[in-house]
Amino acid sequence: MMKNATEKEKHSECKTARKRAPRNPSARRQQIISAAADLIAQEGSHKITNRSVAERAGVPLGSTTQYFKSVDDLRRAGLIELSARIEAEYDEAFHVMEHEEDVCASISNAICDYISDPERMRADATLYATAIEDPAVRDIAKRNYDRFVDRCKPYMDLKRAKILFAFVEGALIDSCVMGHPYERELIQEAVALILDTPLDPAV
Repeated sequence: MMKNATEKEKHSECKTARKRAPRNPSARRQQIISAAADLIAQEGSHKITNRSVAERAGVPLGSTTQYFKSVDDLRRAGLIELSARIEAEYDEAFHVMEHEEDVCASISNAICDYISDPERMRADATLYATAIEDPAVRDIAKRNYDRFVDRCKPYMDLKRAKILFAFVEGALIDSCVMGHPYERELIQEAVALILDTPLDPAV
């Protein structure tokens, strides 16, 4: 009798603990979004499914449909997360530039570092490729563009900032297609031309 009573008490305690376990819907939703962003960066947005995202996030399949009405909504959330990551990369690069005297070299190095990561290249290229067909994603990509141009203001005029952005995105897409990033020397020459800065022959 005593044994059964003890087992019932343990069962009751476990049940109470489960009931009292705090739920964090916001964290679960972000977990799913982060998983979607990771998959988009690795495989492209067209391969996103509720099942693949749930598996990546380590959550039940029903969690994705609980927080997102459709797989398109989930895909857009993942792309928004990617956009935020790209903006964070911009912020980091420009933060480094604030402490550098040679702006041309600093920008060139930042571009080289950025496109040397294949996953990061695919993520950026995927965002802009998807924006061509999806107006909602187009707004996301435009915010990235505006952010980049705005951060360039202390270092160059608006025209050069726009040209620099076009070069960076072109270099990203070309590097994805070719399977390898642009050569460092080519990037240095392009940035020097855009900024109208003479190249240091020793570099």
